[in-house]
Amino acid sequence: MFANAKNTIAKAVLRYNKQKELYKLIVAFNVTEKNKNGKYKFPAQNKCAYVSGDFVYETLQKDYTRILATAKKALRTDNIIVVD
Repeated sequence: MFANAKNTIAKAVLRYNKQKELYKLIVAFNVTEKNKNGKYKFPAQNKCAYVSGDFVYETLQKDYTRILATAKKALRTDNIIVVD
């Protein structure tokens, strides 16, 4: 499934859940379109290549770097660009 992912650029976004007050990292390869505000349109989470678990704001920096490294390892790519 991810055989061609080595040279493909993935896009990632950090999403905030207001109800739970938690963050989540979402990574997808099939992100090409932008909406009228200039932000990328990400597909539904079940169609994304990688969706992290929830993490809190207090440990955001530490968890963010760890989760991004885990996503790079799981997707077998170093080409992840964080957008938005």
